[in-house]
Amino acid sequence: MTSKARYTSRYVRAAPAVLLPPNLQSMGSLAFTPESFAELDAWLAEDGWPTERMDAAMLEGYLVALLVWPIELSAGAWLPPIWGIRGWKVAAKIATTEAYNRFLLLVIGFLQDLEHRLTAAPRRRPLVLEHDAPILSARYFAGSAWATGFMVALHENSAGLGSRSTSARSAVEAIARFASLRSTKSSAMASVATDLNAAVSMLMAERPSRGALGPLPIGLSGVERVGQQRGAAVRKADRTRHDPARSPGKANTQAVNGVAEGVSAAN
Repeated sequence: MTSKARYTSRYVRAAPAVLLPPNLQSMGSLAFTPESFAELDAWLAEDGWPTERMDAAMLEGYLVALLVWPIELSAGAWLPPIWGIRGWKVAAKIATTEAYNRFLLLVIGFLQDLEHRLTAAPRRRPLVLEHDAPILSARYFAGSAWATGFMVALHENSAGLGSRSTSARSAVEAIARFASLRSTKSSAMASVATDLNAAVSMLMAERPSRGALGPLPIGLSGVERVGQQRGAAVRKADRTRHDPARSPGKANTQAVNGVAEGVSAAN
């Protein structure tokens, strides 16, 4: 071996892992326990995430909206906002193959658990709306964070408001009202959770029939086409870079305000 070859083999850096959106259909049924939720919550409470990362309460509201509306988004579109990024890019916090895969298992397991809870007979409340334990990753009132997450997801398909029933629009409006109550005391969570759960039940009553993560083309169960996702992610990222109004720092507030205005206009 030449000296140049020895130098290259010793000091060359391994290529970074290529982390792509998952094919959720191939993941199968995932176990998700209270311990899984605690692990996810604690992970989201750690330092090192982008500023706009979701806390566990916001994440639950976001996932519930994806399930009850439903919203036609691929996994490559709806996953990045969870870790606080727009467009397909994995946050540095989970940019290793091991961390990324573990985080996906927790998030998709959470999604599946919510689907099971919402479709059970009798219907069970989502974990956060059971208000049994404080949210470690919360940055403000959990009820407000939950509602904000729901509205962020709905913002991706707010055009569908006009085609929904008056009761469905009223349910969305009820959820939107809680998004601004960030300074509410935690002692109010029980009553707020009851109201949020009632709104979710109203939306579930009108949701098209489907099995767990059903046949609906919303990217939750369909076979993903990575090329299409990556192209869409690049286009969306380009729009974000060239439009300051779409910057991550303003995204959540704009989503809530935009959908709330859409509900008022539809009514």
